[in-house]
Amino acid sequence: MKKLFVLTIAAMFAAVSASAQVSVDAAAETSAEVSFNDEVKQGDLPAEAAVTEAQLRAERAAVRKERNTIEFNASLNGSLSNFNSKWQSVNGNTNAITAVGNILFTHQYKKNKFNIDNKLTGKLGATNNTGSTWVKSQDEWFLSTAPAYVMTETWNVGGTASLRSQFANGVDGNNKRTSSCFAPAYFNVSLGFTYVCPKEKFPIKINLSPISMSATYVMNQHILDEFLGREFGAGTTMSDFDNSKEEWYKPYCYGLTLEDGKSRYEGGSSIQIDFDRTFDKKGIFRYRTTLYSFYGWINELAQQTSKHPDFYEHILPTLRWEHTIDIKATKFLSTQFYFQMYYNRAQINSLQTQILLGVGLSYTFKNK
Repeated sequence: MKKLFVLTIAAMFAAVSASAQVSVDAAAETSAEVSFNDEVKQGDLPAEAAVTEAQLRAERAAVRKERNTIEFNASLNGSLSNFNSKWQSVNGNTNAITAVGNILFTHQYKKNKFNIDNKLTGKLGATNNTGSTWVKSQDEWFLSTAPAYVMTETWNVGGTASLRSQFANGVDGNNKRTSSCFAPAYFNVSLGFTYVCPKEKFPIKINLSPISMSATYVMNQHILDEFLGREFGAGTTMSDFDNSKEEWYKPYCYGLTLEDGKSRYEGGSSIQIDFDRTFDKKGIFRYRTTLYSFYGWINELAQQTSKHPDFYEHILPTLRWEHTIDIKATKFLSTQFYFQMYYNRAQINSLQTQILLGVGLSYTFKNK
């Protein structure tokens, strides 16, 4: 009886197990098939897609820094001399204050075989003798651009354009105005070849321009009238002249004639030599020099020489040679020595020179 009961229980579990297996199999056979759609595109992702925006910005900044070289320098130099009344009564010295500001900005862009050099310089200084007004001692700004194409390791072909004038009015010893902004102004354009020395210790550039143009502008009528009065007598005006007379072709203001009006243009050839080297890694000592000369062989003066030889006896080249030495004592203190020789027959038939020595504050920024 006991065996019969055990067999009966075992048979019931076997039946339930078999029934469950049949039901699951039947349900599996009647259920709907499930399908999966792979909408992800197959293939390798481009490299650019894996680069983050921050990496792209970093790469662009690196390219800009590689192609662009920027330098900015600003300085303020000055001197002060003061003597008491007793000292002045014996030695005759005069109290004086002198201040000169300088700026230098250079930008060079390079891409493959193309490069362009931009430069901006400015000088403005004044002196005040105690008890008097400020008198201008330095005044000039200069702007130039020079695009070029690299032909070989040492030779480029390209052009140069430059503009030079001053900031404020200038007066002579008689307190008469002799200059102002764009009176005079000099504009030069040249096409030619430039030799670039590949040695870092001798960074010299020599530009040879067989085709050049030089223009002189005097855009202030008051200054034109001042020079006219000095040359032909006080109170003289342009209406007093007859353009058929010789005086019409006589230079009277920075080489301009009555026929020229406010501007004069010359064609010719030019040469420019530049040298700029820093002799210490920390930039303690730096020497810069620029020599520029222009010879006009297509101009109004040459055309008038045969008609009026008394007015145009010599047509000589214009010469301008600048030297600048910077010595940095600390990061913000420096000494600057500046010397310039200038010859321009249109202004005066003599060599002009100037010397400037100053000590003061200086700040320099370079991106490299």
